[in-house]
Amino acid sequence: MRFFDSLPNLFYLGFYCPKDSGYFNEYSNTILELKDQKEDSINFFLKEIRNFLSDEDISIATVPSGKSINQSSGIRELAKQLVKSYSKFTDAVFCLERFEDSNGDRTIEKHLKTIKVANSSVIKNKKVILMDDVLTTGTSIQACQKLLLEAGAKEIKVIVLGKTIRNVEDAHNCIDQEDEDEFLKETIDKINSDYYSICKFYEMEKDSLKEEINTAHITVEEWANYQHGYVDPDDDEEHNSIKEKSQEKHEIIDEIYNEKLSEIYENQEKEDLCYEHDIIMESEWYQYMVHEAHRVLEGDSCTCFSVDNPFVSYFQNWYFGTYCDLLIPLYFKV
Repeated sequence: MRFFDSLPNLFYLGFYCPKDSGYFNEYSNTILELKDQKEDSINFFLKEIRNFLSDEDISIATVPSGKSINQSSGIRELAKQLVKSYSKFTDAVFCLERFEDSNGDRTIEKHLKTIKVANSSVIKNKKVILMDDVLTTGTSIQACQKLLLEAGAKEIKVIVLGKTIRNVEDAHNCIDQEDEDEFLKETIDKINSDYYSICKFYEMEKDSLKEEINTAHITVEEWANYQHGYVDPDDDEEHNSIKEKSQEKHEIIDEIYNEKLSEIYENQEKEDLCYEHDIIMESEWYQYMVHEAHRVLEGDSCTCFSVDNPFVSYFQNWYFGTYCDLLIPLYFKV
């Protein structure tokens, strides 16, 4: 579960492929059924959103439809159900109102002239999640963000059920052409840097241990010389006894050295295995993302956009910040 502050500024659950695109799929159909306020579709998206959204003091607002005569919509019914299922959410579902038809004009200027904040009290000084079913140009969302901020909203995050995409094959090709090494470079560089620091630490540990052992041997030699100095030079038995004790001490020191050195090597081997595991895991995560990305494009899944996926911001930037035909900013400047 994620709190508001950890959510991306703009969050897609999946893609919407229009019927005339040639790529219309089940997920796209579910969005259309939500537009018709079908209960099964509303419950489907309600479950998807509840899978990651935490209960906290935030307001839920929605983008109004293009028609002023009909303020009800599937996304608003979904938002109302969402508010009911959380104890701390504030109902701002009808906060934004379309008072004049947009007549198909999708410019931000038109939206700003035909939408108003009908009740600012439910969003003033509050964090707001703005919901919409489909994002095509993004201008209606930009307009609503601007209006909410001007009315006193503290911060806004956007959740969209589907980003409109027509050329799915190009998107598939873009995913397949992505360079794994380049994509993971920053993460792998960090792993390598950490591993280098760990290796350096263990080398220092070995040097430090060796220095301690050498000091211990010198101390034993000094002790033996001191003892010999107090014994009669002709007392061979006592001198031999001192030598034996000295030898025992040296052997104990060497045993301690070998034991501690073995521990260092053992720990270092564990770090080596962890390093290899981390590299493998990064590659496996990448392959998983690629697999899930293709599934989303086919409308089979929206799991790769789950905010519980640690790669969500990276993944969304991959889609919406890289390729010109999918270029949608992750943060609208209003």
